[in-house]
Amino acid sequence: MNLVWFLPFLLFGFLFFTLPGFFLFEKAKINQTFWQKFFFGTITGYLLFTLVSYLFVVLNLDFLIIPIFVLMSIYFLKSRFFKLPKKIKLKKNLFILSVFAVGIIGQLAVIAPSGQKVNGELLFWSSHGHDGTWHIALSNEIQKGFPLQNPEFAGERLVNYHMLSDIAPAMFNKHLKIPSLELYFRLFPFLYSLLLGASAYFLGQKIGKARSAGIWSIFFVYFAGSFGYIVTLLQNRGIGGESLFWGSQIQSSIGNPPFIVANIIVISFLYFFLQLQKKRERIIFFVCSLLLGSLAVLKIYAAIVLFGSLSIVGLWQIIKSKTVWILAMIFIAGILSLVLFLPYYSKTSSFLIFQPWWHVRTIIVEPSRLNWIDHELRRQTYIFEHNWKRVIFLESVGLLIFFFGNLGIRFIGLWQFGKYIKNSLKDYFKLTFVIATSLAFIFPLLFLQRGVAGGTANFLQYFILLFGFAAAITISELTEKITNKFKRLFFIFLIVILAIPTQVGLLREFYSRPAFARISKLELEALDFISKNTNEEMVVLTPPYNQYLNLGGTTPHIWDWFDTAYVAAFSSRRTFFDDYEQVDIMGYDFKERLEAKNKIFNSESAEVVKNEITSTRVDLVYFPKPLSPKVDLKSIGLIKLFENPEIEVWKVN
Repeated sequence: MNLVWFLPFLLFGFLFFTLPGFFLFEKAKINQTFWQKFFFGTITGYLLFTLVSYLFVVLNLDFLIIPIFVLMSIYFLKSRFFKLPKKIKLKKNLFILSVFAVGIIGQLAVIAPSGQKVNGELLFWSSHGHDGTWHIALSNEIQKGFPLQNPEFAGERLVNYHMLSDIAPAMFNKHLKIPSLELYFRLFPFLYSLLLGASAYFLGQKIGKARSAGIWSIFFVYFAGSFGYIVTLLQNRGIGGESLFWGSQIQSSIGNPPFIVANIIVISFLYFFLQLQKKRERIIFFVCSLLLGSLAVLKIYAAIVLFGSLSIVGLWQIIKSKTVWILAMIFIAGILSLVLFLPYYSKTSSFLIFQPWWHVRTIIVEPSRLNWIDHELRRQTYIFEHNWKRVIFLESVGLLIFFFGNLGIRFIGLWQFGKYIKNSLKDYFKLTFVIATSLAFIFPLLFLQRGVAGGTANFLQYFILLFGFAAAITISELTEKITNKFKRLFFIFLIVILAIPTQVGLLREFYSRPAFARISKLELEALDFISKNTNEEMVVLTPPYNQYLNLGGTTPHIWDWFDTAYVAAFSSRRTFFDDYEQVDIMGYDFKERLEAKNKIFNSESAEVVKNEITSTRVDLVYFPKPLSPKVDLKSIGLIKLFENPEIEVWKVN
């Protein structure tokens, strides 16, 4: 990590995130330790900074954000409320710090290498060439101010996307001049990883009533994986299978900012909700409402899970105790959600598609997963024969594979989860925990997502996350009961050795192959030319993605790898249409634009190309030379602005 940017980032993060949140809890005299105030204050402060920045972006006054927060920080520091503990017991907490360090390094290891230059080329591993470029393009768009357009679908407002996690990086890039690549791939991931582990530790410690429960909670968010490695080992594919059962594990959320921030918010909400249940303090009520209300524009899956479970619990509260503070909190959070979400919501078609058992079925038959064709053939045979007992048995086997496969060793949390079910009607937190976990498991069993069918598997992230806490408490209690030191150590070793293989496999897979995609030095030169020499409102037309091109090479050019928003990201200009997958998920009708791109780059008729370019109203035509149009652009009146051995940029006259 580059210390040139890391140290300023830590300083600004402390001033803009930690101090406001810490001050809020200190003034409210919340019964918390220094470190609880520090980390939950940072989470709350991050959210406050994000929401205030969002408001100022909407008002086109974002130039005031940094001065306001600097003045606030000066006031907070002058008030001298922030004092480090007199004794920081490093030796006592050395083991916890070691777990944190290894966990954070492990998470950063699968994102930090991307977005760095090697021999002048920008390299990307895993899906970062797609996801990372989209978030950087979105950050560029936020910096341009309100109203927000879709940076890869120019002229259309941004809709159906949770962009809250991109606001703080956008402000840090625009006003503090910290590079977007550093912010997206290294700096904010470090912060998110730290806050994920810290919030997990404090929630686990609080609900498990033991320090060891907190430590095991850290373990489950940083290291534990699915049982996918059992399948890959049996198939002679080595250790792997992190998401073989569809659910991505918690450590993988580092590559998806909305996901990891939503995980942090969910954990923090549960921590404060438990505190609110014991003592209804106004500040905690406010923080809970703020955390809950922000989820709709962070990850809609998390919002559905928490709002759904709390609504049921709120109704039960009325029946049980004739009080309504949970429903009041939902109401306030709901208003905030609507204020944040509705401006970017567009009714297209149903977000969810009712398709029961699709995820279970694909796990069974998909060649890259179990490839258990015999199971499916028997199921179909028994359906034909109306042998429903056999059908139910086979479906039950599929369900159990789906359940235990995703959880991995977390299934040991069934003991604690059962205790929560037993006592849930007496305790609002436990009831919320049980219902939220159940909803996160049930939704992907019943529904698919429009655009990307497997998208509803994202619900499983919260099923896995919450079950991790149940597992942590169970293991903490069991280890306390094992009095024999060697038996206890063996039990701990067994848990660890069964939990970590998929994480090990993820790292091995990441570093055992070259980068997935690259942007060459010459192409970066072309994109930089556009950024520095054209009007920021210009729209760029790029070639249609050709999945059959495959020019080969150890690491392909990004345009030969997948359809991404890289031109919008690194030219800081909107593109006419790129990244069909993301555009489809958000519900845009892109068929007309795709047809126009195909005609412009594939037609041999100068008249057709000229008419299409005119109708698109683009300002620039950008293309790598292997994807050049078949028509001479000069012959139809375009002006060449830039050319090097790889790229050409033409201006529409």
